[in-house]
Amino acid sequence: MTNRSIRDILCAGLVATMALLAAGEPDFATAQDETSYPGGTWEPGPPRSGFEVETGLRVTMDDAVELEASIAWPTDLKTGERADGPFPVVVEHMPYVRLGAPVEVNTYFAQYGYISAQVRVRGLGRSGGDVQFLSSRDGLDGRNIVDWAAKDVEGSDGRVALIGCSWPGVTAMNDAAFVGPGSPLRAVVGACSGLGNMQRQSWIGAGMPTQSFWSFDARGAALTGNSEAGIHFFQEMTRSVMAGEDPAFGGGEYWSVRAPTEHAVRIIQNDVPVLLYAGWGDVVETGTVRAYLGLQNAAAGRPVFAQMEPDQPVDPRYQLIMGGWRHAQGLDLGIYLQWLETWVRGVDTGIQNTATPMHVYEMGTDRWLNLTGFPQVVDHTQWWLGPGGVLTSHVQKPGKATLAYALPDDENGKLRFETPPLAEGATLSGSMSAIMHAHSSNTNLVMIARLYDVDAAGEATLISRGAVLGSQRELDMVRSWTDAEGTVTWPWPTLSRDAYLTPGEVYRFDIALAPRQWGVRPGHRLRLELTTQTPLDVCPATEMPPVNDTDPCRLTETQEETVPGGVYTVLFGPETPSALNLPQLAFMTFSDVPAGPAPTPWSESFRRMSDPSQGDTIHTIPLDWGIAN
Repeated sequence: MTNRSIRDILCAGLVATMALLAAGEPDFATAQDETSYPGGTWEPGPPRSGFEVETGLRVTMDDAVELEASIAWPTDLKTGERADGPFPVVVEHMPYVRLGAPVEVNTYFAQYGYISAQVRVRGLGRSGGDVQFLSSRDGLDGRNIVDWAAKDVEGSDGRVALIGCSWPGVTAMNDAAFVGPGSPLRAVVGACSGLGNMQRQSWIGAGMPTQSFWSFDARGAALTGNSEAGIHFFQEMTRSVMAGEDPAFGGGEYWSVRAPTEHAVRIIQNDVPVLLYAGWGDVVETGTVRAYLGLQNAAAGRPVFAQMEPDQPVDPRYQLIMGGWRHAQGLDLGIYLQWLETWVRGVDTGIQNTATPMHVYEMGTDRWLNLTGFPQVVDHTQWWLGPGGVLTSHVQKPGKATLAYALPDDENGKLRFETPPLAEGATLSGSMSAIMHAHSSNTNLVMIARLYDVDAAGEATLISRGAVLGSQRELDMVRSWTDAEGTVTWPWPTLSRDAYLTPGEVYRFDIALAPRQWGVRPGHRLRLELTTQTPLDVCPATEMPPVNDTDPCRLTETQEETVPGGVYTVLFGPETPSALNLPQLAFMTFSDVPAGPAPTPWSESFRRMSDPSQGDTIHTIPLDWGIAN
C-alpha cells in the first residue's frame, strides 16, 4: 500500500539548486567552529552588550497617524553607556499589549548588537487610528516603520529585520509584501504564522467560526490593550461574521486583501528572506505550509498555489521549521538571531547553503527530517469506505451509513472507519483529503473528518482533521491539488458564496485535511471518524472555549437556518465512491537528521526565556539543515 517517492526524482533538482546557491549567496563573513546550533558552525556566544530601554516614543505614518514605540539600545557592558554603533534594527510590529505577561520590547537582540524596537499596530495599545487588521494600510504602516528604523532611529546602520509570532508574525509577512524593491528590510522571521491563515483555518475554517475565533471574541480587546478602536474592531468582527456578512466568507472581498497567500509573489519581488517557524499542532499550520510552498514557487517563477515539481530548485532564503508542538511553542531566539546574522549581516552561519530548506518533525516516529517541499508522492493511496466501518484498498460494494447533525456521542453523531493493521507501517508526507458522496435531509450539511493513528492496544492519536460546509463545497480547481491519477489531494474551496443543497440529492464533498509528516508504525491501523459537531467540552455553547484551536465551533445566523436537524446519508460503492486519500510511502522513507533541545528556548506566551522549573517544555529542534541523504 505504498506509492513512488519523489525523493529520488528530487536529486536532479539538487544540481540546479546548488547552482542557484553559488550564484545568489552574499559575501558571507567567517563563522565559528562546530556548535550545537543548526548547521553546526555558528552560535551566539555570551551577550556582547547590555541594553537601555526607552518607551513612549511616537512614530508618524504617512497619513499623520502616530504609532506607539519602544526601543532597546545596546550598551557597553563595562560602562553601561549606550554602545557605539551603528547597528542593524530588528522590529516587532506588535498588536498585543499583554499575553501571559506584559508585551514589552525584546531586549535579547540588543545584547547581540542590534537595536531592538517594538511598534504597536495602528489602533491598538496607545497607537492612534483605527484597527486595519492585516490590510494594505497595515502593510503601508510596515513600510513606514521599516523606513523609520533605517533612517530615523539613532544609531541605525540602515539595515532592518522584522520578527514576530502569531499575529505579529503574519503582520511581519504582510509588511514584507509592502516595503517595495530595494527596501532596507533584509530579513523576516514569521513564526507561528504564515499567509491566508485567519480566513481558512485560524478564525474561519471551511466557512465556519472556530474555537480560536471565539477565544479572540472573548479576550482579543484585553490582549491588545482595551483601546476604543480595538474594542470596536472585535465587536464588529463578531457581529459581521455571525450575521453571515462578507467577513464570514474566507474567500470573500474582506479577506482577499488581508495577508493572502498571493503576497508570496510580492515578498519575492522585494527580495526579503523569510524563516517560517510553526508546529503541526498549531492553529496556522496549513497557512504556514502554503506560505513556504508559495515562496518557493514564486522564487522559481511558478504559480504560488501550485504543487512543487520534483526537479524544482529551492531557494535557501525561504525556509521552514515545522515542529511537533502547538501554537507559539518550540521557539528559539538563538535561531531567530542566526537567521538575522545570516541575511542581515552576511555571517556564514551555514544555514544559507542548504538545498533542503523544509525542516519538519515527523510525528509518530519522533524524528526530524530535511525535505525540499510537498508533495513527496506522485500519486496518493486511496482507502475506500465500506459497510461495517471498513477502509479497504478496493472500492466496496454499494452501501450507506447515517450521520446526523448531533453531538458525537449522540445517536448517529459519529461514523468510524478503520483499515486493517498496516503490517509494514507507512509514512504520510504532505496533503491529504477525503471524498464523501452523501445527501442531506435539508439544504446544508456539516461534516468534520478526523484521521487517527491506532496502535495495537487500541489507543488512538490524532493525525489530522478537516471539515466541509455543504453550502460552501465548491472548489477552485486551479488552486486545488490533484495527483497523477487526477485525485483531488488538497481541495481548495472557494469559500466565496453559499450554494445550498437540494434535499435528497447526492453530492460530492471534498474535505481538505491539514497536511502532515507522520510515521505510522508497523502493526498500527488508520481510523477515519466523521462527525458533525465539536464536543461541548471544547466548544461550549456560549462560553469561551478552553483551548485556542481550529475545530468548527458554533454556526453563523445564516447557517443556523439551514444546518440544524439535518440527517445525512454517506454512500459507498462504484457509483458513489467515498474515500480517504493519503500521501502514503514506505515506513521511514526519509532519513532523519540530528536533533537536540532548543538551546535558547523562548516562551512567547510569557515573553521570557523558557524555564523548565516554571513548567515550560523544551522542545527539540533539528541541528542539521543540510542536504538529506
